[in-house]
Amino acid sequence: MCGIAGVWRKRDPIGSGDLSDIVRMMQALAHRGPDDHGNWNNARLALGHRRLTIIDPSRAAREPMLTASGDGVLCYNGEVYNFRMLRKTLEAEGLTFRTVSDTEVVLQALHHWGPQKAVPLFDGMFSFAYFDARDGALWLARDRLGIKPMSIAMTGERVLFASEDKAILACHGFPRRMDTRELTLRLAWQSRDSSYSVFDGVERLPPAGLWKITGDGIEKRRFWHVLDILDIARIAGDNTSDTGHAATLQTLLEESVELHCIADTSLATACSGGVDSGLITALAKHFRPELHGYVVDPKLGHSEARDAERTGRRVGVGLRRVSLDRDRFFELWPRAVWHLETDGWHASHAALLALAEQCRADGVKVLLTGEGSDELFGGYRWQASTMRLWRQSWLQRLFRSKARRDRKFAELRRTPFRNSIGRGSPTDRSMALRALSPELNFLQTKLFDRLEGVVPLSDRAFLASCLYDLYSHLQDLLHRHDRLGMAASVELRVPFLENKLIDFAIHLPRRQKYRDGTSKWLLKKVAGGHLPRENIRAAKNGFEMSAAFSAGTQGLLRGGLLRDAMKWSSSELEDLIDMARSHETSRLRLVGMEMLLRLYIGGETTGGLTEALHAEAGSET
Repeated sequence: MCGIAGVWRKRDPIGSGDLSDIVRMMQALAHRGPDDHGNWNNARLALGHRRLTIIDPSRAAREPMLTASGDGVLCYNGEVYNFRMLRKTLEAEGLTFRTVSDTEVVLQALHHWGPQKAVPLFDGMFSFAYFDARDGALWLARDRLGIKPMSIAMTGERVLFASEDKAILACHGFPRRMDTRELTLRLAWQSRDSSYSVFDGVERLPPAGLWKITGDGIEKRRFWHVLDILDIARIAGDNTSDTGHAATLQTLLEESVELHCIADTSLATACSGGVDSGLITALAKHFRPELHGYVVDPKLGHSEARDAERTGRRVGVGLRRVSLDRDRFFELWPRAVWHLETDGWHASHAALLALAEQCRADGVKVLLTGEGSDELFGGYRWQASTMRLWRQSWLQRLFRSKARRDRKFAELRRTPFRNSIGRGSPTDRSMALRALSPELNFLQTKLFDRLEGVVPLSDRAFLASCLYDLYSHLQDLLHRHDRLGMAASVELRVPFLENKLIDFAIHLPRRQKYRDGTSKWLLKKVAGGHLPRENIRAAKNGFEMSAAFSAGTQGLLRGGLLRDAMKWSSSELEDLIDMARSHETSRLRLVGMEMLLRLYIGGETTGGLTEALHAEAGSET
């Protein structure tokens, strides 16, 4: 688990300025890899690497890593959990290894099989830059659901790439400008964080992106997408019993958790009172008997600590509470925004950073979490509400005509536009957002079409909503996980997002995900053998944080950077401040965005913003 940085020259050879930029980029990424660093360059390419040692801590596993022949180079961030199986296959084909790391297996697989064959075989979370000197091609790749990041910028003479935007911004002469389109979409609550940058000129490699860069330009591909691999016959023709599905899911979960427990370092779990993290904790205990867990314990509002400790007692895992009061929140919120490279739109961002920092203080480098379960197994309220909407007879009559459906679908489907601060009618706002963000907003339509053959229509709409959330809501969560875990040099692993588990879940029929008013029906059936009944039956609340944590901070908006960027008038700004005073979600998003601009454009410090938050909150009391 690491940070990577690179400079590719389109024409002229790599020079001293490029090598200096690599140093700057690596300094900006130091938090991602405090254990070691290395660099490599040839005439066209310069690479830098920051290392957090998880598997094979020996110096032989340092990066950038070269093949024995020297004509293959890898700069890699992540974990490929099936590396031992891949290694056996490569050894059977005559290859030899000098380390026990997954890095060398990834390098040898890419060099021996070629990226287009090798990458789909990788089971894990990863992003990497691989250079093949035999044909002069640079390959950039990201795992199938975008767990690990890759940012890219294309200038007149260079291609810059790194694990985080801030590394690209550190390059000499690269302009620090905000993309106002992206600011608008985030303020309208669009899910953008993992795949789109707020900085002008910086883009993100998409999930499952596999880009080939040569002297002729960039060839952009993807090696996996739900639209491409979905087998409708498996869903529509499913006749497996509930017991059979539960047995399969139990086995897949055990296998995935075992893979995710592979580490030559200490490992723990994030254990809330919910089903997802609780189930991961219960299964991980079998493979790591010494395991302990963490739960955030906010000192304002509701705390999940008591529910989490009920799970801990049931599965025999001790839990450590991570306390979070308002002073600590004000300290962490600006730092979370700095690492996220977007607004800290949820109070739980500060809580996750507090948890990661406690892990690091305790010597824990790897933390297992339960993210991905709700998207795969149907855990969100809005997924169920989509199904209820589509059961209405008038909507079914409309959709008997495909031509009419194509004209009307966008107005009738569930829009991701929620809690918007925009003005005008909902239809007007929704249409405006579709024009701004067509790549996401039309995906659900495509998914609905792809599920043709699934009946009734309400089931089809429900499954389309679940699959859509893999590319919308989940992307925000994964971005948060990577940035805030690595801010404290802690690797967060997500066992639910293992290849075979993903394939199993996306091909489940609706009745295995939502039945009799129960979300995540099948997963809860499996969890019944591991977790307390009270925790399984409890209503899903997400990670709720009291509005009192951020209360009174809306006056920070008078600082003017966000107002200037969005061209709000004085009266519009005061209206927004009034709204933020009473509406927590808007307050977090607006104040978070103001802090983002102050940090990256205004040059302010996180410590200075902590003081400003205290001052604003104090003036409101």
